[in-house]
Amino acid sequence: MHDVLLVPGFGGTETQPLLTKLVKALAENDVAGKAITLTKHRPQPSLAKETEELRAFFHALTNGKGAIVGRSFGGRVAVRLAAHEPVRAMVLLGFPVRPPGKTRPEDERALQALMCPTLILQGENDELGDPELLREICAENHNVVIETIAGAKHSYGKTEKIVIARTAEWLRTHARTNVT
Repeated sequence: MHDVLLVPGFGGTETQPLLTKLVKALAENDVAGKAITLTKHRPQPSLAKETEELRAFFHALTNGKGAIVGRSFGGRVAVRLAAHEPVRAMVLLGFPVRPPGKTRPEDERALQALMCPTLILQGENDELGDPELLREICAENHNVVIETIAGAKHSYGKTEKIVIARTAEWLRTHARTNVT
């Protein structure tokens, strides 16, 4: 069994470089991680197909008791799953809450309703999701912690090592299924 399921950004696969680096960093922290690939198709606004697919992976690979790391679009799917399934913990990497010209009220409601400990690592200059907007949306949800990555955009670039280290550190204390 795996402690953490890692979900790539839109169009990404289990070989997405950030995810492969995270799997390695998690292993170095005694956390078993597994990156997945969601079927590629044009998503509907409800994300119902993606959520069902993630649910199947989640139960098969973590026995329904693990944590999830969602990168961008993968985070959107993860919060939809966590709205209906108990998830041990979650890390959202660059959550695209309101990209230019789009609103995503279902995503906002799902963030507000999260019941598991959740860390959001958002670039200070993320063009798809302003960290201050995320703070406003999640202000009433004490399960959500938002940390801003200074100088980062949606793609973390030079700050990626910081994101990987922080994710591994946080999941070491929140994700292991053998911790009672």
